[in-house]
Formats: sequence, structure tokens, C-alpha cells
Amino acid sequence: MQQGSTFNIGDKIRYSCSQGYVLEGHTVLSCLATSSGTAAWDFPLPYCRADDGCGGTLRGQSGVITSPNYPQEYNNNADCTWTILAEPGDTIALVFSDFLLEEDYDVLEITGTDGSSQ
Repeated sequence: MQQGSTFNIGDKIRYSCSQGYVLEGHTVLSCLATSSGTAAWDFPLPYCRADDGCGGTLRGQSGVITSPNYPQEYNNNADCTWTILAEPGDTIALVFSDFLLEEDYDVLEITGTDGSSQ
């Protein structure tokens, strides 16, 4: 297997996803010669989507929270609750890399251990 962005005919590339994601498509693609003399992959490029799980518990120093089926749409009336566990005195930081709410339908609520919104 080769890493990088330049590939030759005969090269193979392996895809995998981070924990909590599911690969849609083939795990290994091969670079093939086309009838027109150019190079192309033998299958469409795969992508990672969030596991169908809705909610859960995160422990440790980092993690990923996604909506079900991300980046595709999720079912109506999904009610996902995530619990983030940390040691007393630790700081929890939430960083959003892709975030979109549907007006009048979606809500993000963040609460502390005493149940108060932060």
C-alpha cells in the first residue's frame, strides 16, 4: 500500500475510518489503466459516515460526537444524548468542525453535572 497523493497504475490504496464511523464502499482501491490511456480507480471513492448509534458515553482525552448517519441525514425525531465523563478539575472543550441546525426542529443543549445549562 502507498501513502500520498500521487499514484501510478497498479498502485493500491486502503481506506479505513476512525472509531465511531462506518466505511461506505470498498476498503481497497486499485489504480487501473482505462481504455483511453488514463488512470482511474476501480471503484468509486468510499466515505466514512457516523455509526447509526444515537448517543453514548465518551471517556478519555478526546472523542467524536456525530449525529446518526452523518454526513447523511438522520431520521425525524432523533433524540440523542451524549455523556462526557471527566475527572474532577478537568476541562471539557467542545470544538465544532461541521455544525448545522434545522430551524424550528433541531436543538443543541449542553448541561453541567448539576443539570444547569452552560
